Amino acid sequence: MASTFKLVLFDLDGTLLDTIEDLAAAVSYALERRGFPLHSLEEYRRMVGHGVRNLVRQALPAAHQADEALLDAALADFKTWYTAHIDERSRPYPGIRDLLADLHAAGIRIAVASNKFQSGTERLVREFFPDIPFVAILGNREGFPLKPDPEIVGEVLRTAGVAPEEAVMVGDSGTDMLTARNGGIAAIAVGWGYRPMAPSADYRFAGSVTELRTLLFGREFYVSEPVTTPPPAFKTPLQKAVYEALAYLEIPFTRVDTDPGITMEDCTHIDAAIGARIVKTVFLCNRQQTAFYLYAMPADKPFVTRDFCAALGIPRVSFASAEKLQSLTGVTAGAATILSAVLPSAAGVQFVLDRAVAQAPGFACTDGTPTCFIRIATRDLLEKYLPASGHALTMI
Repeated sequence: MASTFKLVLFDLDGTLLDTIEDLAAAVSYALERRGFPLHSLEEYRRMVGHGVRNLVRQALPAAHQADEALLDAALADFKTWYTAHIDERSRPYPGIRDLLADLHAAGIRIAVASNKFQSGTERLVREFFPDIPFVAILGNREGFPLKPDPEIVGEVLRTAGVAPEEAVMVGDSGTDMLTARNGGIAAIAVGWGYRPMAPSADYRFAGSVTELRTLLFGREFYVSEPVTTPPPAFKTPLQKAVYEALAYLEIPFTRVDTDPGITMEDCTHIDAAIGARIVKTVFLCNRQQTAFYLYAMPADKPFVTRDFCAALGIPRVSFASAEKLQSLTGVTAGAATILSAVLPSAAGVQFVLDRAVAQAPGFACTDGTPTCFIRIATRDLLEKYLPASGHALTMI
């Protein structure tokens, strides 16, 4: 379903980027130089959002907050430190890069409307989202009011050539929600930022990036059109290795991009789009963590530890840790795949395939990321892909 919006204005700190640790370190530097007490990270979270001058003012002891000369000096120290260390610990929230790329691909204009000083706003946006053509990147500039004044909304609307009813503001604070209301546009509050936002009749609410995607695109679960080419950019070393192996072995494939967080209902949508049943892959180990098993089975088949161990004639196993999953198979939770066989680190892992999967003409699994599913012929898996990786396969 097409989006009802033509323009999305994003707040920066606490919405697109988690910048609190770098901000806190810069304020602490300014306070330490003056012998003032420092604050906890949680206290700093409550201070941000109204521009760095207000941030530094709130961090000063109450008895000194009206001293403008002291504030000017402390703010100068803050900016010196922050400019030098602005990106040391700041990171995009998980899923944000993909969301921005998908909005752009759908023809939806994207802008940043922040109360962070302009040079810092531009630097962080250009560094962390270099491939996104923002229609505007606006921060705190001399002569322009801060949010919740609606002037920044009007400026972005004029630049984008979009009517207010076609735009939405996404942010993590009441200031952002008020900015949207003052500017006559819709608002979506996110639940992962610096302030505890909650559902309200005054705005829409997204507790996760997946929920935000649903609100922006107007669909329950995103599945792209099937393609037969690799992704334009690889997200993980495993994903790159998978497509290189498929090309080398001349194995045809079909893939779709999807939202993360796959449920059984989501799998049904993917199955229909890709033309094969998704397999469920679990990563297991013995109690001593000396033997590891990657087991691919039908998605709707319950995993029963007793039956699995009896089929292999091994002692009881349990689910391996996320750290072992990453180090041995190259994936994070939710992305386990039999295609990990291509990695040298998986040499000590025993690959196990359910006979029901082996008997199907084709199967679908992740390509090593939780947002891309790939279909190949089962015969190509068994006769080309796994043999080329040097892995023996156990059928149960």
